[in-house]
Amino acid sequence: MINIETQRTLVKSPPELWSELSDPAVLTRLLEQQFGEIRITRVTAETSLGWTSANAHGTVELAASGWGTKVRLSAALHDATPPEQAQAALVGVLDEVGAARHRPFSRA
Repeated sequence: MINIETQRTLVKSPPELWSELSDPAVLTRLLEQQFGEIRITRVTAETSLGWTSANAHGTVELAASGWGTKVRLSAALHDATPPEQAQAALVGVLDEVGAARHRPFSRA
């Protein structure tokens, strides 16, 4: 089994990120292409969760950090999953949830 992880501090609040990452439908959408359907197995309110799929199992951890939230994603890969693609999938999750969804202070 190969373990991978990635982390980044995102300029979003912990509750905002938690609402996205703790939703099984959202987590599946973000990780399904690489790992298959995601099932959440363990939840510690607003700080961490465990997930499992046919190809891997892993964790999502959140911690307040200055002006944002430190997000750490990890996965333990089953034999058939290429580590480089799995790492790219985890980085893609951080890119997706860290993206700005609106333009603050703009006039519409």
